[in-house]
Order: sequence, then structure tokens, then C-alpha cells
Amino acid sequence: MSITAAMPTAKERLRRTRTKRVSTLPAIKLSKLLPSHIDLRDPLKAVLVCEDCETWVPITGIQSKVQKLVPHHTGKAHVAAALHCKSSNRRVEFDMTIPEWRHALTDAGTEASSRQATTVLPKPVSPQTDKVLRGRDRRGPVTRRVEWAGVLYQVRQADQRRRTMPEGAAPAEGPEVPLDRLVPRQVADRPDGGPLTCERCGAAESSLADAVDAGWCRITRRSHCGRCAGRFPAWTRTSF
Repeated sequence: MSITAAMPTAKERLRRTRTKRVSTLPAIKLSKLLPSHIDLRDPLKAVLVCEDCETWVPITGIQSKVQKLVPHHTGKAHVAAALHCKSSNRRVEFDMTIPEWRHALTDAGTEASSRQATTVLPKPVSPQTDKVLRGRDRRGPVTRRVEWAGVLYQVRQADQRRRTMPEGAAPAEGPEVPLDRLVPRQVADRPDGGPLTCERCGAAESSLADAVDAGWCRITRRSHCGRCAGRFPAWTRTSF
């Protein structure tokens, strides 16, 4: 009966080691790491996230001249296989102080909280609006066209009733109501000097009232039609 050796598993990461070995890899600078990947709350038990295996690893030699990562495995202790991480005994360069790290961690937390999406609440719908929307879906496009045709007929009837003259005698006192086209006051007060001509395109209008209705303006005391006047700033346009 053959006996097979069990596969060795990863061991606990020691916080202090007496080995003098130093990795040949370049030193890890704390300023190059994310503030959330460093824990300096207890300086004697400082830890950081290893760049290779992405696990939290203690820093040894805090009180000595050389600070480095303790020898560690890539997997979880007593669970994963005992694979030696190449960043073991790698030097750590403290190029930032503890207050600077705390300030950077606070700024990172504030920035992360501002990037979180806010909850968008749906706009409440009144029961009447919900009833109208549901009824619209049930009626269909053909029924809605018929309803619109009926509404348009009622609108035409109301406009026709407004145009009809009321029965009875006209009031004895008061000014007469003009039945022709109404014109602005500045046009009515100013005598009509004949046809107007646009200084830009040469378009002509028979009267000043027609020019005002068509949107004519004066620019530098010169008449311009509505199309040509739209090319100039609003503060340069004056009405007749």
C-alpha cells in the first residue's frame, strides 16, 4: 500500500521575520498605491495589498532601516496551495507620512461617494392621468382619430359663433369697433409713406401696415424684411 504525501498548503503570514533576504524587484512606493490599499492605522502593524497576488500582506522592519513585505504565499492560509509569491521580502518605500495617507484616504472616500448613482424616483401619476392613458391604449388609433374629428367640429362651431354679430342695436355711446384688419398703434399714428423696399434683398411691401405684419424692422435706420433682419443681432433691430 503506497502512501502519498499531502499537498502543502499556505501558512500564516508572519508579521516579523528575521531573514535578511531582500527581493531584487524595485521597491514599492506608497504614493503609487491606492490609499484604500494601505492600512497605517497601527504603524507597528502596517499592511498593504501586494501588487502580484492582490492580498493583504504585513510590512516588517518598521523600526529598522529597511521595511519590506514578509514572505508569503499567493493563496489563503491553510486552504490554497503553498505557492511562494515573488514579491516576498520586497522593499517598501515610505514616501508619504501617516497624516498625508489619512488625507488622501479621506479625499478618495469623498470622491467615491460623489460618483455613486442617486436613486431616481418615478414621478407619481394621478388617478385621472392613469385612467386617461389606460383608456387611450384601449381605444386604439382609429377611435382616437374619430374623437379628434368630433373635437375639431366643435372648435369650428365655436369660432363661427364668435364671428357672428350679436342681435340688438349697437350702443349709442362709445367708440365704434373696427371691423377691418387691426394694425399696431405706431403704424396707425404714422402716415403711410408708400411702398417700402428692403435694403438688402430688394423685396418690396405695398404699405407700412403690411411690412409690420411681415416682421419688417429698421436696422441703422434702414428698412429690412423679416428674413434679412433675422441675420442681425436682436439689439440692432428696431420696429417701425
